Amino acid sequence: MTEEDSKPKSATRTRVPSLFLIPLLGFFLLFAYFTILIEDELPTPIKERDIPSSDSRTVSEESAKKYLDEILGDGPRVAGAKYHYTKTKDLKKLVDNIASTSNLPIHTDWQLVDGNFWIAFGTPIVQVYQNLSNIVAVLEGESGFNADGTAGTSILVNAHYDSVPFSIGASDDGLFCGAMVETLEKLSRRKRKLKHNIIFLINGAEENALQASHGFLSHPWAKNVIGVINLDAAGMNGRPSVFQVTDPRVLDVYKKTTLRPIAQGLGEFLFTYGIIPSDTDFRIWRDYGKINGLDIAFVKWGNTYHTRNDRPDLIKEGVMQNAADLLIGLTRALGDDEDLAIEQPASTVVYFDVLGLYIISYTRDVAVTVDIVVGSMGLLSVVYFLWLFGFKRETVIELIWSAVSHLLCIVSGLLVVVAFTLIMLNFTKQMRYMSAHWLVVPFYWLPYLVTSVGVSHAFDSWRSSKIDYDRPIRTAQAMTTTRLLMAIILLWTCCAAETANIRYLLAIPLLGMSIGSVITTSLARCRCLSAWQVLVLEVILHLPATMFAFSLATRLNCLAIPIMGRSASDSPDLIIAAFNAFLVIYVASTVSGIELLFSRKGLTGVLAGVLIVSVGIIFFPFHPYRGDVTQRHYFTHSQVTTYNASRAPIERFTGTLIAKTDALNVDSALTAIRSSPLFVHDRSHSREMNSLSHKGLQIRSSDIKIIDEECDDYLYCNLPLYRPGFSRLNRGGIFINMKPPAQFPHSLSLDRRSCVGNLCTLQFTMRGNAHNLISIWPVQGVELTDWSFSDPVKDSGVVRNRPVYTVVHSAATYSETFAPFVFSVTLKVPPPLQSGLLVDVSHHSHKAFHPEDFTEEYKQLLAVMPDYMNIATFLSFRNNYVF
Repeated sequence: MTEEDSKPKSATRTRVPSLFLIPLLGFFLLFAYFTILIEDELPTPIKERDIPSSDSRTVSEESAKKYLDEILGDGPRVAGAKYHYTKTKDLKKLVDNIASTSNLPIHTDWQLVDGNFWIAFGTPIVQVYQNLSNIVAVLEGESGFNADGTAGTSILVNAHYDSVPFSIGASDDGLFCGAMVETLEKLSRRKRKLKHNIIFLINGAEENALQASHGFLSHPWAKNVIGVINLDAAGMNGRPSVFQVTDPRVLDVYKKTTLRPIAQGLGEFLFTYGIIPSDTDFRIWRDYGKINGLDIAFVKWGNTYHTRNDRPDLIKEGVMQNAADLLIGLTRALGDDEDLAIEQPASTVVYFDVLGLYIISYTRDVAVTVDIVVGSMGLLSVVYFLWLFGFKRETVIELIWSAVSHLLCIVSGLLVVVAFTLIMLNFTKQMRYMSAHWLVVPFYWLPYLVTSVGVSHAFDSWRSSKIDYDRPIRTAQAMTTTRLLMAIILLWTCCAAETANIRYLLAIPLLGMSIGSVITTSLARCRCLSAWQVLVLEVILHLPATMFAFSLATRLNCLAIPIMGRSASDSPDLIIAAFNAFLVIYVASTVSGIELLFSRKGLTGVLAGVLIVSVGIIFFPFHPYRGDVTQRHYFTHSQVTTYNASRAPIERFTGTLIAKTDALNVDSALTAIRSSPLFVHDRSHSREMNSLSHKGLQIRSSDIKIIDEECDDYLYCNLPLYRPGFSRLNRGGIFINMKPPAQFPHSLSLDRRSCVGNLCTLQFTMRGNAHNLISIWPVQGVELTDWSFSDPVKDSGVVRNRPVYTVVHSAATYSETFAPFVFSVTLKVPPPLQSGLLVDVSHHSHKAFHPEDFTEEYKQLLAVMPDYMNIATFLSFRNNYVF
């Protein structure tokens, strides 16, 4: 028994029994759950029959879902595919029908456009598009149209109707398309024009790396756009969030018109620094169109993103009602906002919502003042503590020791999380939290909390033998130390302008904690409350800060965990462990110190019990892919052919590439193959092999190769590449030797080669399918100085000390025959080299969604894969040339 525990118990010094740590933990976990419920609360859906025919302000989920079904159809709408073309025609008819019954003029267009542009997101590339489709409907406002065919001042509302292969794209981005059409139909009932035109752009090739939005910029109606609402999804359900802002005026309108707004400037920070590995059309509006506004997207349920489970039947009731409510209110208000016609440069602000109830926003200049004031309040709360207890050497020393205790708790907690994570990496399966996000609590949060509470009490036991402070005072001291550390960090980050959008993560909790501390510290000093009363008071006063922290933690996990399913990381559990260690430190800091109110009697047993439960859950065999959570796969049925200078093939191999998308998918595919009837051991007698040959595909161990050293020796591992970003998925993937895919037309020919002085121009003609990639790789001593694309020459990277230039091409609207693509490059070549080989050029031609063209062998391979796999398949030919 410690000296402090042996003292007589009085009403003011009663300790809370340690067993009550468990219900306190349960209370906070329950509160985190209620925080999620509050944020995700959705409106009651409205039926179309309940809306008067003259009502132009009320939207109906029932009607929006009807439009959604019409837009989606029954299959993926991959740009360039035949079904995409079919649904484009249906979409044009849909907006034409609305226009035909509108009270106000509605102008519609099916834009078909060619173009190219340089984009530096991820791997820098040239994007080339031909025959790209956009469906445009303009609700005419008072600004109207100009004599030259351009539109007057307009608000642009954008979403995309194309989808990725093997996903119907209900949320990405069909849901917002349906909400847009419903908004258009209801606004068409208006009797009075809005001040600005409203352009509804339903674009046809966002998944082609933002090509369709770039194509629209060349449309005459795009010339006078004064604001944009960009709508997209990286998840499903819940309420969509604002996560990029380039015009604070549009955000102000969003705040006023949206009943339950969601917005986080943290998302803008994560996008800016590439932490979120995706992009939206907002980049095009901002960087190429110089159009400012908001980027809004669904982010929860990210496991369904780009999978077959992005289905309309999984969209929860009220989601479309909320989306349509948001859109019609925001669109109508922006359409009547005269101030938006005054051009302003792109700018952002600090913005965040509080539990989805309201949004707080202020400029970055104001943010510096706010954060310095809040940081100073944190320091003043420390001064107040010292004033109450006397500016004595003893008080200051104990405060320093309390800071040491905090740091020891953090370090020891992190060490235990690392230890538990390493144990899980070696003895359990990774990514089990994919289908149950709550597992991060027993995996990472509880080990940290148990350890930090134990270390906190051990340290406090030592210090309490040195100085006679009761539990409420030591708790006040510990909480004062927390505020001191937070204030120091906040004030330090004020020196870095790039942290402006994320400093509120500290400022908001610290503000609430500093205000509450005036009460709790004063009561601790007068010793008029028992430990029980102090506990209740501390929990209540710190609840707003804790709720805010819980809100951010749950949202960030909803974002981060699904990303692990497409990260190709070998150790996603280490990433999630580090991420959640940061989150638990952040959340726990809002109440750090209240653990000292509990008795140390029986504490070891309580902490051990919690840890045993945690360990039991850790070793339970949860499967990562359950319910609506699938394992992502990219299968590419391929043929790779290398030609010499005479265009004669010198090497050819065929088979299926299975890319590495996460830590488990390659092993899952190998297990499925080796346990299937397709697999035959190399030891099998040749006569047995012959007897099996009539059964179709047979795979031997020698037919399976792990992709590794090829990526060091060849450009893009000498494998077909659908998008440059996919190249990171090749290493660690597998290639299965088998017969080639069904042939389809594709070719690359050199039409002309001419040299003048030290410049040589090469003109090529490419013929292919809807999706192509061309890599241009000059030999040593040769420099690419010009090309036929509109942007200046820029490389996509350097491989083996040679710059490589990558062109992604698509024929984004289906036709029976795809028009040839002609391009040229100009090379700076020293005269002695002009008679030799100047450049390596690879042509990758793909069919992105053509199950009707699968060979029987390929169908057999797909058939043995387990149901939990989401397989996006490509049929690809890569031809390597030297010129």
